[in-house]
Amino acid sequence: MAIDWDAIFDNYGSKVVTATDKRKAAYVPTRAQLTAIRRAGIKPSERRPADEFEITVLGKTLRKVVNASFYHSLRETDPFRSPEPRMGHEFISKWLREGDRVVIGNIGKRLFATKERDLQTTEEVIRDVTRRADASTVMARARAAVGKPAKRAVIRQDFERNPWVVAGALLRAKGECEMPRCTRTLFPMEDGQPYLEVHHVLPLGEGGDDSLVNAAALCPHCHRELHFGKNRMRLRRTLEAYVVSLHED
Repeated sequence: MAIDWDAIFDNYGSKVVTATDKRKAAYVPTRAQLTAIRRAGIKPSERRPADEFEITVLGKTLRKVVNASFYHSLRETDPFRSPEPRMGHEFISKWLREGDRVVIGNIGKRLFATKERDLQTTEEVIRDVTRRADASTVMARARAAVGKPAKRAVIRQDFERNPWVVAGALLRAKGECEMPRCTRTLFPMEDGQPYLEVHHVLPLGEGGDDSLVNAAALCPHCHRELHFGKNRMRLRRTLEAYVVSLHED
């Protein structure tokens, strides 16, 4: 599903990093990216070397910011043409590589950048913005949201899960979360049964089998932690060993 950048940034643009950008260590932003830079209140530096500023980084990286500069440079091939806006410093010399598609966007006076391959959904980008931006930036966007949501047609491929595996995992669990050492209280559903969610230990998207020995009935907390928690891989191994032990002769 394509990322709805319009729902995230006030202004944004994307571009593939060229060999010339890297060779000269001078990234040439697109017109749309320039708009985002300027709306974030960043002006071309008058000094050389150019002044540094920080861009908030989104995506699969531990770093929160990358240093950059913004300046105008005369074109070597035609000194009579208008100076060309460029971005330098760590932004292009170290962070970006040739072939990367980089998105630069602003939310108010905050400038963000991400490599497109590092993010998959609009919700994922917004989660990253929430983690890395100041609270006022996030709350301003949340307060600006009004009215009913728009509808859109979605076509996607999904796995046809075997309902007998789901039923078997719930029956095997006997009303308790199958994550070892989980002590959370389950809330009852309308029929009085405790609420559990069936999870594939090795996700189907990673090649896991749709089988009882690869399924576990979990409380909502453990289920979400196995998808998004910091220690999810360690928890996966623990759960896998437990479920396998239930099916040993």
